[in-house]
Amino acid sequence: MLRIFKRLCCKIIPFVIIVTACSTGDNAHTSKTGIKPSSIVPVQIVTTPTGYQLLRGGKPYFIKGAAGLQYFEEVRLAGGNSVRLWTTDYAEPLLQEANRQGLTVTLGLWMPHRRTGFDYHDQKSVAKLMANLREQVIKYRDSPALLMWSIGSELNMKVVDPNVYQVVNEVARMIHELDPFHPVTTILDSSLNLADAVRTFSPEIDLLSVNSFGGLQSVRQDLKQFKWIKPYIITEFGAKGYWESDSTVWGAPLEQTSTEKATFIQERYQQSIIADSTHCLGSYVFYWGQKNEMTPTWFSLTSAIGEKTQAIDVMYELWSHQPSPNAAPRIQLFELAGKPKAKNLILQASKTYLAQAVAFDPDGDSLTTRWEILPEGRASYTVPIGDDSPLEPVLGSIKQVRGVRTQIPMPRTAGYYRLYITISDGHGGIATANQPFRCL
Repeated sequence: MLRIFKRLCCKIIPFVIIVTACSTGDNAHTSKTGIKPSSIVPVQIVTTPTGYQLLRGGKPYFIKGAAGLQYFEEVRLAGGNSVRLWTTDYAEPLLQEANRQGLTVTLGLWMPHRRTGFDYHDQKSVAKLMANLREQVIKYRDSPALLMWSIGSELNMKVVDPNVYQVVNEVARMIHELDPFHPVTTILDSSLNLADAVRTFSPEIDLLSVNSFGGLQSVRQDLKQFKWIKPYIITEFGAKGYWESDSTVWGAPLEQTSTEKATFIQERYQQSIIADSTHCLGSYVFYWGQKNEMTPTWFSLTSAIGEKTQAIDVMYELWSHQPSPNAAPRIQLFELAGKPKAKNLILQASKTYLAQAVAFDPDGDSLTTRWEILPEGRASYTVPIGDDSPLEPVLGSIKQVRGVRTQIPMPRTAGYYRLYITISDGHGGIATANQPFRCL
């Protein structure tokens, strides 16, 4: 039973050669005797007869990772070995917790996006940014949990100016001088826009990282088209993105059920990440925890209190090659007013409609169901920046019942809403689904 999560003969590729040559300056990360600090577990990328391999402490290390800020113990229990952090915010306790759990960390060094107004042609601004990043590297480079550094996240999104990757290259060069024991990466979104710029202007980057969801299966071929010959990792994969999903006639994206997400994740992991293990050095499933983005459940692998969805069962099996101790419920059908996955569901305000689901628990556990209606909370459905603010359920819409059907009273006010269902097995496992609708 899985409890509810508690918070909380190879040739070294060029980066090793470069950083060794640069490791004798005042800020170089060696002592006067040339011995590395004892806390560090060195990480290398080596060439093999078929491609590349990541070595940690001289041993092969394939990344089985989770992108998130909590539940590190459960990552370990599921057979994972690494976590990804986007920034150094709260890095010290998170690195310590990762180390306690025997996990490594891909540690993000945040760089502002052009869309926020940062000018990568402004030398003073860039110099200030570089100084700040230098301090972060020096502060965390000794951590025994550190696996690699990640410069920025999706700096290529909606950008055509390649100058940002000249700056990325200077940051990577600086890191190599300060820390010759960990490789450096930068992250592109799935469009791979400016992949050519990374290859041309950022030769100090040791491996590429890609965030990809619905398009994960094409990443390998896309990188070949961009002539990327170094290794890569997938730093975010998971449910089908809201930007690539079917939608209602008013533009609200239709979310997969938790069971559909689990199947989606399993297929793409097996067909993409494992299938290219000679160049793909591992991945991070997104999002290990609960995150409000488009909806409270879209990418969330857990509830707000740590109950796990079926996707975590899938990762458990993929990582540890054995079934999860307690299987989360499976949901086969979800419908409101007799309509599943409706693209134009228009209902009457204040009227009551039947909502029901077809679900089962593999362990035979009895199921309880929570229903609630949330307003959409947005006038448009463009890709948001950062997290969405949590929304309050419509007053009187919450129902906790046994079984998987109930009568749902509609909101009194016209507008755009979603009906959410959470099915619990009582042992820390849940299934989720939702249906957007318009109320007149």
